[in-house]
Amino acid sequence: MRTVLEQIFLGRSGMDQLNKALVVGAVLCHLGSLMTGFVLLATVLHYGCLLMAALCIVRAMSRNLERRYAENQRFLAGFGRIRTAQENWQVRLEQKRQYKIFKCPSCGVKLRVPRGKGRLRINCRQCGASFEKKC
Repeated sequence: MRTVLEQIFLGRSGMDQLNKALVVGAVLCHLGSLMTGFVLLATVLHYGCLLMAALCIVRAMSRNLERRYAENQRFLAGFGRIRTAQENWQVRLEQKRQYKIFKCPSCGVKLRVPRGKGRLRINCRQCGASFEKKC
């Protein structure tokens, strides 16, 4: 079965990030159409689901690799900011585990101090103020 699928997809674009987003969008539209109580909204979501699924199949089976690549690059350029925001959120979460953040009482700048060091005297780099806090 695997070799048959490999022969079918030989020379075709297959599943890229845009196709994966279309599949997720189709599933969400389908679930939304099942859960909504409004007939008109359910119909619109259902046809949206069908449209996204059809577009995904057409893109996956296409042999025009350059055009599909360009479409995927435009998609990534538009939605790359979401990925960057998610990565920034993950970095901030990791830093929150490792560091404790204090505000300087005189100038209000945020200062990052390692957790688990006990009571420390913290010196502000911006204004030179010194204060003591428990980490």
